[in-house]
Amino acid sequence: MHVFWLAHVAAAVRKSTGAPLVYTVHSLDRAEYELGQGPPECLSQWPIQADLICDADRIIALTQEERKLVGEYCRGVGHRVRVVGNGIADSAHARKHARMRRSHDSVTVLYTGRFVDRKGIRELLNAAPAFLREEPHVRLVMAGGHRHARADEFEEYWLTSEQLDAWYADADILVVPSWYEPFEMVILEGELYGLPIVAALVGGPKKILTSERTGLFCEPKDVTSLETQVIRLIRYLRFAIGREAAADVRSRWLHEQILNRINNLYAEAVSIRQDVACEHKRHANAFEDSPSR
Repeated sequence: MHVFWLAHVAAAVRKSTGAPLVYTVHSLDRAEYELGQGPPECLSQWPIQADLICDADRIIALTQEERKLVGEYCRGVGHRVRVVGNGIADSAHARKHARMRRSHDSVTVLYTGRFVDRKGIRELLNAAPAFLREEPHVRLVMAGGHRHARADEFEEYWLTSEQLDAWYADADILVVPSWYEPFEMVILEGELYGLPIVAALVGGPKKILTSERTGLFCEPKDVTSLETQVIRLIRYLRFAIGREAAADVRSRWLHEQILNRINNLYAEAVSIRQDVACEHKRHANAFEDSPSR
């Protein structure tokens, strides 16, 4: 399971087949509301997600920080939680541009993602004047949107995956100033292209990036900290950190490495479920053979 709205389907399948249920928690709705100041729907939907977490044979958290939150929000499930991050596919296009990074006249600072408060949009816009003044040819590009926007209203502005890849190729720095981030695929996407990253020191970024080697951290909701770290990359650190980031994502986060961990976890879940089935069968046989029968 990846989408908790289908929890009733998963429960029905498990009941009819005996198959184990593994739920990957991509984001905790309660944390989205409490930490990310998400909409009220997050809190009203939380009981459905909590029931699924409590019912699953195994729960996949994307980071140790998310594992801790799962345990705090759903008591008694900690022994069933395993940490496995997300993976990403490499591409010839990304490898080419990661190798080609050179100094040039302009510097593009890129943000990609939803335009919502918990992504740190306000802090980024408040920090922008400081780093845009740093060099005469620095620009900020923001590629994203709002989850409540209607597709037909903004269809001409939506970027295809190829267009977004072109921005990764063209950019020099990626910023991820989120307040709450369970993982953050944007970081892996930027690293594939050799982009140095400034990210808030929260969940997913803390798991993926190594400070001063593959990225720089700023404090969440801290405009001055964000300004300082972006300026450091503009001035002198971006090429060395970008090279390390491109190597690191390919050594740790490609699909092949992640799928091995997922397969091992699924095998564990199947084994546990089979043991439970055998125990139930043993008790049933003992009941049938009892003298009182």
